[in-house]
Amino acid sequence: MKLPTPNQMKHIDEIAINEYKIPGMILMENAALHVVKAAKKILKEYNLKKVVVIAGKGNNGGDAFAIARHLMEHFDVTVISLAKPDEVTHDSAVFLNILDNLDANIIYCTEADLVKDIITIMESSDLIIDGIFGTGIHGDITGLYASVICAINESRKKVISVDIPSGINGETGQVCNVAVKADKTVTFSLPKVGLFQYPGREYAGDIVIADISIPSGAIEKVNILGELMDDSFIKPHILKRPKDGHKGTFGKILIITGSEGMTGAGMLSALSAFKSGSGLVYLAVPQSLATIYSVTIPEAIVLPLKDKDGAISDESIGFLLNKAEEMDAVVLGPGLSTKPKVEKLVNDFVENCRTPLVIDADALNVLNLNILQKREHPTVITPHPGEFARLCNCDILDVQQDRVNRAIEFSKQMNVICVLKGAGTVIACPDGKYYINTTGHHSLAVAGSGDVLAGMIGSFLGLGLHTEIAACIGVFLHGKCGEVLAQKNNGQAGYRASEICSVIPLVVGELNPEDCALSITFG
Repeated sequence: MKLPTPNQMKHIDEIAINEYKIPGMILMENAALHVVKAAKKILKEYNLKKVVVIAGKGNNGGDAFAIARHLMEHFDVTVISLAKPDEVTHDSAVFLNILDNLDANIIYCTEADLVKDIITIMESSDLIIDGIFGTGIHGDITGLYASVICAINESRKKVISVDIPSGINGETGQVCNVAVKADKTVTFSLPKVGLFQYPGREYAGDIVIADISIPSGAIEKVNILGELMDDSFIKPHILKRPKDGHKGTFGKILIITGSEGMTGAGMLSALSAFKSGSGLVYLAVPQSLATIYSVTIPEAIVLPLKDKDGAISDESIGFLLNKAEEMDAVVLGPGLSTKPKVEKLVNDFVENCRTPLVIDADALNVLNLNILQKREHPTVITPHPGEFARLCNCDILDVQQDRVNRAIEFSKQMNVICVLKGAGTVIACPDGKYYINTTGHHSLAVAGSGDVLAGMIGSFLGLGLHTEIAACIGVFLHGKCGEVLAQKNNGQAGYRASEICSVIPLVVGELNPEDCALSITFG
């Protein structure tokens, strides 16, 4: 599903109104009806009666006024306007005037000392509709608006936000000093970036994406580069496996890994590659540790390499480059260490390897960006925010405050697919396209989880998928595995990374079911 920025969504609305001649009031009315539907469901489910609708002076306020009109037919509705009547303009003013004509209970609260009255009203209410700010908000919220938002959160009432929780930046998902914590958010036409980046995702609660009848042609006229990854996006890209396939059919993967005390990382990458469907997995490891890998992952082909102090020596670079030529994909980095010999090995390999490459973990920590930038072959990097901050020579906070744009900028500069891990993982591409993942669970926040992901992406690369699609599928299915595990113990953590691997075939099978055998009939 397309994922527009707030400015792009505003442009789409303008096209619908100005070129397709759909009155803005119709779009506003359609939007209101979807929120009304969600509100009625909550009110009836919990046998609630009293609703407070809080409206700002922009289009979100207009939506709120229209919502109030429909709800007051069946429920006890109080409308609180945070703007004076003459400050409400255009279509929003029309809906406010209708409420006036219907003798609706409207309270104008435009001074901070009146917030105590709002709090009293909230205390006797059952449901709050948040229509204060829309997706275009940025900068800190202060004064009256901040006080009202804090009052909403402190009320502990059920809350539905209109389009986006007020106070959440629609582009980055960051909190503008304060923001409404909603139980449900009804967003219009298309999902917004800020709803799927944290903390915005958490503040949004359950998300409903409502079709308000904007023509598809209006959307197509805007160059939307973002995509929200869900089942419908992923399913068409999961390859059907030929029934006469053999181990060579399903990809040969080389994983360059290992150092003293870090043998588990490569094992997890190898295991996840096998579980994701790879036919052959090669492990290039320090010679002194080779026996450990042979015993632990007996299915893998172990390639013992010269080592020094338990880490692979850079003397092995020629062998590795030759071996890479025989492979369909290479994973470089899990558990390698950051010793000087490893640093030279990593950068020489990245510079000269012509095989599709996943760069992860320790390889990222010793990577020379000048060498990465010159690389001309398919490359995926998989940093967590700390690793990404080191690559960009900035603070983690700077990364987290604008994850999407940071990842896109880096991807363009370095000509790589950048998988910026974390809740709402961002997959950014050199052409400016990006994807945001919708799957995952905090049970994935465990040592070795990233090694599993690297092996999965490498496996899908080896199966012949396009680089960005291999990254997307790996990230999406990795998140799904976390959800499957969480369902087994009521959302609790406590799983090991190897247990993530154990459910990969189950998750793939649910998205890509096929007959287990060809039938034979004797006449």
